[in-house]
Amino acid sequence: MGLRQNVQRDLVASALPEELQAEFHQLSAWARSLPGRFDDRVRVRLVDAASIEGFVKSLLRRCRRYPAFAVDGQRYVGSDFSRVDVLIAGALRRKEAESTVPPSAAKSN
Repeated sequence: MGLRQNVQRDLVASALPEELQAEFHQLSAWARSLPGRFDDRVRVRLVDAASIEGFVKSLLRRCRRYPAFAVDGQRYVGSDFSRVDVLIAGALRRKEAESTVPPSAAKSN
């Protein structure tokens, strides 16, 4: 059984309200669509806010609402996944620009 099926089974077993289940399915669909838009340049890491790791990350990043996203040091809290796409695209552009600058151009005399 795949990870997604295990998570979905756990959601049903935990009897989450329908609104949270719907939000999870939207988040899941968005995350599955990332490879089609950004190839293998994006890594998604899901952290449960109720876990110890999630609690610590929430404190460090000062997140009080969820879903929360951290993209290359920038953060967004909310369900407008198009805003997360913009953060991802911007981070990829910056990384591309950094990798195309020749070493001699970075030095100044």
